[in-house]
Amino acid sequence: MRDVTPGAATCRARHRPLRRGAADVIVLFLILAAAFGAAWLLRDPAPAILDRRGSLAAAYEETLELADSHYVQVVRLESTSGLKISMTTKRHVADSGARLPLALLLGGRNTGRDAVRLLENTRGVMAVALSYPYTGDPKPKGTGVLRAIPEIRQAFFDTPAALMLALDDLLARPDVDSSQVEAIGVSLGVPFVVIASALDQRVTRVWALHGSGGTFTPLEHSLREIIPSAPARFFAASIGTLAMSGPRITPERWVGRISPRPFVMINAADDERLPQEAVLSLFRAAREPKELIWLPGAHVTSDAEVLRPLVGMVMARIAR
Repeated sequence: MRDVTPGAATCRARHRPLRRGAADVIVLFLILAAAFGAAWLLRDPAPAILDRRGSLAAAYEETLELADSHYVQVVRLESTSGLKISMTTKRHVADSGARLPLALLLGGRNTGRDAVRLLENTRGVMAVALSYPYTGDPKPKGTGVLRAIPEIRQAFFDTPAALMLALDDLLARPDVDSSQVEAIGVSLGVPFVVIASALDQRVTRVWALHGSGGTFTPLEHSLREIIPSAPARFFAASIGTLAMSGPRITPERWVGRISPRPFVMINAADDERLPQEAVLSLFRAAREPKELIWLPGAHVTSDAEVLRPLVGMVMARIAR
């Protein structure tokens, strides 16, 4: 016998499949939502970067230190946008009273503003290093990488803005020569220095040390110590690249705007982190005048004995 109780009828109604028209509407909605989401993530980042730069609201100078014949000072800046950055300035005692070329350095995440302390001699140059304006977990692991994506994305916009805000303060100093402003990006710092220099014409020459084009490849390589599994790392790098507007902030999209100012790349012939083709993609995208220098060795690390001679060579060329 067929069960015709109200309960049975209700149960069959719950499991009744959606009509094809309704299913098509839902699929279309999901496709449009994904398209609009991707368009939002991949929008032009320049307005957001300039908004975060704002204008200089306050500068706080810590106690001036004397170390190895150099004056060293930590300076904290605040923007009207709420952006806060920290930097360290370093100049030789013998340069007191002189207007010096400016070398603005953005190194690895671990060294930050302390990268300038690794330089043995800055004679003839005002050296300044910035810390990254990143407020998330400094060492996310596993699924924590995905949870950290919003903070990482914000840092990708804040870092070029921080470089330009630093120039607002530094170029107002009487001991800085605004006609020679050298921006130096090391490893992770390369794309941010390229973007900031493309947007800020006050930079007169750009140095890219152990950098490359693309965003997926450098990010995937940087995740190898955090995510050993290749499929999980590929997935995390893919999601991270999209969330961080990777196709928009990849340095080869910006480097052409640096011309006619010089662009110099210095890379390691035996770099285990950056494929040579990725390095060449950035150099090919740059316009003249440009220079590519290959040096023996592996990828630069935060170790003083590795970083010091590399940046020191650049500082010597700037001083000349």
